[in-house]
Amino acid sequence: MVKVDYPTEKFYPGYPVFIVMTKGENNEILTTTMSSSYTLRDTLVLGMSKDGNTAQHLEIGKKLSANFLHGEQGLFSDIGGMSRRIRQQKLSEAGAIIEEVYDVPTLRQAPLTLICKVMNRIEDDKYFHFFVTIEQRLIEEELLKDDKIDWTKFLPLEYMGDGKQRHYKTVSADYKNDGDYLREKTKFERKNKIDQRKI
Repeated sequence: MVKVDYPTEKFYPGYPVFIVMTKGENNEILTTTMSSSYTLRDTLVLGMSKDGNTAQHLEIGKKLSANFLHGEQGLFSDIGGMSRRIRQQKLSEAGAIIEEVYDVPTLRQAPLTLICKVMNRIEDDKYFHFFVTIEQRLIEEELLKDDKIDWTKFLPLEYMGDGKQRHYKTVSADYKNDGDYLREKTKFERKNKIDQRKI
């Protein structure tokens, strides 16, 4: 395998796409599409451009929802990235249903919604990094089986690309459990040893 330097101003190796919703002044509903994020236990970290309208309204103590999209909901993602003045209208026209849960606007069709509260905000030259506590996880009932998530049915939309081109990709239904690769390797090695003894 040969690796070469790939200079680019941006690089997204693949992150789940979600729409952040919160309330602005006069209870105006603010929405923005995001992908750059990560979770650690009950903390979700969001990276947002400082010039975004939603980012400017996310103060410490503010509540928001992170609505993770299904692979077939790319239209909602595209609309969420449009001019802020027409996002909510266009989302409604595309069939999105925005409803309040615990006084926080949410996207009803999202298979997974996290209700969060902003606990900290760190800024650099261009971005805000929000640390939010996950207060509740709401998941589509059809994705549950025997009180567990059926990961074969959870097919989130991912965002990947670089400074030259960016893409959406749907996660497939195939999955492996944590540790499966190592178990398969161990099983193969044991079988190999047994076969060698038979020779």
